[in-house]
Amino acid sequence: MVIDTQNERPKHRIQLSKVGVKNLKTFVITERSGLRHHILPTVDITIDLPAEMKGVHMSRLVESMTEELSDQFRVHSSIEQIQMRILEGLAGKHKFKRGEVKFDFEFGYVSHTPISKKRTWEVCEVTAITIMSEGKPFMHDVEVKVIGNTVCPHCMANNDGLTHIQRAFGKLRIVGEIDAIPTYGSMIEIIERSFSSKTYSLLKLEDELHVTKEMHDNPLLVEDVCRNILQHAREKYSDRDLEMFAEARSLESIHKHDVIAQGRIVTNGED
Repeated sequence: MVIDTQNERPKHRIQLSKVGVKNLKTFVITERSGLRHHILPTVDITIDLPAEMKGVHMSRLVESMTEELSDQFRVHSSIEQIQMRILEGLAGKHKFKRGEVKFDFEFGYVSHTPISKKRTWEVCEVTAITIMSEGKPFMHDVEVKVIGNTVCPHCMANNDGLTHIQRAFGKLRIVGEIDAIPTYGSMIEIIERSFSSKTYSLLKLEDELHVTKEMHDNPLLVEDVCRNILQHAREKYSDRDLEMFAEARSLESIHKHDVIAQGRIVTNGED
């Protein structure tokens, strides 16, 4: 006879908001808008735990993922669809009022150098979260982080055109229901065009000259980059019901610290 310790009453009857497994590794294939991607995500699966239950049956959380991803060659329509099915499977194995599946992974995409037109393979960071709450539709929380650059306009204006430049990071986080969530490629494009210039893994000399000129022709504060991301996202997704967050972080070349800017907008008429 198996003793289910998890079903016993805990010493302290306190509800826990998140209990589960962290840093699982798996492999998935997705195809969206005609593009196929092979992804190796790090996975967290968590659920809430009522005050009267001692613990979570952890194996059931892992099992819900392995059952959905048992065929390593199966092509899925999206990361978000995978996460929804994991939570639906888990709901049949374990009681919970709120469950969450989080994937952290690197996402590869194709770019081309601006002048020589050489094909390059770029990589950005993505965090995708799907939340299942009792009596509510699935909610999705997707964040994309892309590398770019900034050129300081304040120094340029006061130093005969000379200024400092640095690598920067831009983030766009979008929260909404499944039909409103855009592609990662669309989010990447918004962030990249919000910097002083795009950056590339490969640059030939003619490309390097073009990028440096473009940067100096478009000097931006970190605040400008953050606002650019939000404005471009508002224009692109104005017909969708979304909450959107942006962050820009500049790795200041003349300082030992970084600078950041953050902001939020919605496209459903709320403040």
